[in-house]
Amino acid sequence: MKKRLFLHIGSHKTATTFLQNSFANNPAVMTGLGILYPQSGLIYQAHFKLSGELRDRALAERPLDMLPEWAALLAEFDASRMSTVLISSEDFSWADPQRLSILAERYDVKILYYLRSPDSYMESYYNQLVKDFLTKETRTIETYVAEEAMAFLDVSKVLRPWAQVFGDAAINLRVFDKAAMPGGILRDFLSQLGVKTVPAFRAPSASILHKVSLPPDALEYLRLSNPWLVRQVGHHDFVLRLIQIAQVHADSLQETRSGLLSLRARQMLRARFRHSQTIAAKAYLGVERCPFPISDAPPPPADFDQRKPEADAHVMGRVSALLRNEGLQA
Repeated sequence: MKKRLFLHIGSHKTATTFLQNSFANNPAVMTGLGILYPQSGLIYQAHFKLSGELRDRALAERPLDMLPEWAALLAEFDASRMSTVLISSEDFSWADPQRLSILAERYDVKILYYLRSPDSYMESYYNQLVKDFLTKETRTIETYVAEEAMAFLDVSKVLRPWAQVFGDAAINLRVFDKAAMPGGILRDFLSQLGVKTVPAFRAPSASILHKVSLPPDALEYLRLSNPWLVRQVGHHDFVLRLIQIAQVHADSLQETRSGLLSLRARQMLRARFRHSQTIAAKAYLGVERCPFPISDAPPPPADFDQRKPEADAHVMGRVSALLRNEGLQA
């Protein structure tokens, strides 16, 4: 029998960092489950080196087994006594799966992808764009949504190339929603790998807090500060500390609507990508309806219309003073 290879390709903002951290920091647990979470290609607890090689134009002409990280991975998997291997990188969803066709000849390949509602995905994704040094987003969420194509929300387009290489039956589409995951994301994820009883996992490290969304005023403070945050060294730790402080004072950081979409904007995002999600649901879930109906879009906070669209000097000064009092320096 062929060994099983699970490619977890996303999507972004579906607890991927939590999952990757859990798998990488619990090797004994994973071994006990009979699952190899390879060291090859691993960085920041995920296999970003593997997805990076697929997207590296300088390596575009090389076959998969001639790529350094992939060659090491294949050797590690073939030498392992484990019959199941899990590779995880949300950046795979932006790679060309055609280069991975050789895997289907050697292994039983499954593609695992979590689908989130377009509106909640967009709010969480935008929050991350503001926090990450390489993006340092300075536009408001309304401007971002108006100016960007947001192809990453077109799930049918994302999954179609993977289905063309590995077949529709290889695509395991899961709905990222609390109602669809009553036991939580970790239990739901492992169940797709055939794990029936989930053992105790050591809690993820504090670094995953970097993926936690900032409350509106703290996010606005960072957005407006981004043009002057020019030093990459220490930026991750600065944002991590900002998140920790913001979590403690979240109730007092709600004067603006930064990073929040109106109800109408949420409905329009669902409408914009409804056709794509319906196609994916029919092809990979066996259902005829979109998992996230327009009518189910949740409203923003009750005082949304009364909040400031952007931070003024009062908000910036108050947040700056709060951070200063907590000992945080940019």
